[in-house]
Amino acid sequence: MFFPLSSRTKKVNMVSKEVDEQPCREEMSPQLDLTLAVKELHALSSKDLGELIRDAENGIVKYVKQDGSSIEINVEILARHLVKCIMEHLAPSKVNEEHFKHMLSGLRLLHTLCDIACHHSTLALVLVEDTGVQDEILNSIFRIIDFLSQSGEKISGSSRMVLLYSALLSSSMYLLKALISSEWQDITNVLLAHSKVDEFTTTAFTALCVVINSLQAKLPDQHIDSRMRSNANDVYCLYHLCESSLQFLQSACKQMVFRERLVKNKDLCGEGVVLQLVQSTLKLSQCEDRYLTNVVYWLKSKALSIMLLLCEAESTSFFEMASSTTQSKELVKTTIFEVDFLNKLKLIFLSIFSGHSTNVYKFFRSFKCLR
Repeated sequence: MFFPLSSRTKKVNMVSKEVDEQPCREEMSPQLDLTLAVKELHALSSKDLGELIRDAENGIVKYVKQDGSSIEINVEILARHLVKCIMEHLAPSKVNEEHFKHMLSGLRLLHTLCDIACHHSTLALVLVEDTGVQDEILNSIFRIIDFLSQSGEKISGSSRMVLLYSALLSSSMYLLKALISSEWQDITNVLLAHSKVDEFTTTAFTALCVVINSLQAKLPDQHIDSRMRSNANDVYCLYHLCESSLQFLQSACKQMVFRERLVKNKDLCGEGVVLQLVQSTLKLSQCEDRYLTNVVYWLKSKALSIMLLLCEAESTSFFEMASSTTQSKELVKTTIFEVDFLNKLKLIFLSIFSGHSTNVYKFFRSFKCLR
């Protein structure tokens, strides 16, 4: 499929295929140390990085470090091999703060490069016109989220690791927008064309459950006052990262074709992954901080919105799929009849589906399979 470029939105031609993995250092030019480039450039804004690339001579950026020394960076090599450098840190043995920081810095730099690619011919040649690089980035996003979904137990107990984990999840999701398009229809079309779209959705929901459960573990201790402001900032950050990931999934589910695919995903719906996310979110405790209390309500409304959107699917009943096994059927009942569930639903229902009364019918019609 082909997505034309516009002045505001970059839409790329993407072919779903597997990409051979080669360590980035085997293909590096002597002119560029990718690790050093990521360290120095990842914090730059799109404007600042764009100005550096605009002023480059023969595609070579000269960047002056804080200590006064300078490095030369080949823009094309950076764009072409950055994703390989990021993936070097993706391994079960590398679930630690150092490697997570490297990955997050690399993703941030890659996101910025994708954002400004259509304004710079050197970047566009690689990130817009080279479908091989585009496919490699897309496959890498899938692999990162799959990796995160399997690493949840290894981050428990470390507040810093939970933050990095949450940031990696959110950054990976929103890199799709920078790579493909700002339009959700385009994003979901590319995802649906990928051979591993079912694995992607399952692992994304699973990884988000890890973040939600981490929030739940922190909430009972959040009696925030001025003496605990530094800790509160971490909690605020974690909430915003969680909300952004939920928002991504909610926006994708608003696309009819995408949610039709989701409800047919046995691992996602039949095994109760969606319901586990909803249930975990509904169980988030309230806290004394008024701002955090409001954010909790937003998280719950978004989680419920995702479930209600899936109930709109015409081809397959979400709750019939979710009740396909005895264990998952119990999870359905527990989720639906959660204490104060109907009260929560009533409070947020109008704000989510105002003017769409047919959703009420479809939602409660889905419960017939539980009788």
